[in-house]
Amino acid sequence: MSDVFFLIVGIILAGIGLLLAVIKIWVCIRCSEPTIATVAKLEKEYTFFRGIEHTHYRPVVTYVVDGKTYTETAHFRTYRKSKYPVDSEIKICYDPNAPAMMRFVGHPFPLPLGLAFLAVGVVLIWCSFL
Repeated sequence: MSDVFFLIVGIILAGIGLLLAVIKIWVCIRCSEPTIATVAKLEKEYTFFRGIEHTHYRPVVTYVVDGKTYTETAHFRTYRKSKYPVDSEIKICYDPNAPAMMRFVGHPFPLPLGLAFLAVGVVLIWCSFL
């Protein structure tokens, strides 16, 4: 019975991991045109863990493509307010066919999370055959 449990959970986790990794690779392939964006603001978010409040920041960037200005919010958040200072310039890449789709250059999210899920899933699948 536990073999089936490990197999099912392993397949689910490996599937989630593979999906996250493929999404990141797909975004990197589509968003290939580099440009410079300006950090317009940092959106504050608060979370509570074990009664302690934590502050997170999501950078909001603006960039211009073919004379049109785009404003996009990052899909990730950071604890460090100083990592993306307001009015600083950062390198991004956008999709030439859909300029509103962009990615932060050098920010790997969600690839590491996907690879971790994939690794745990493969280990659980492997354990189900022992």
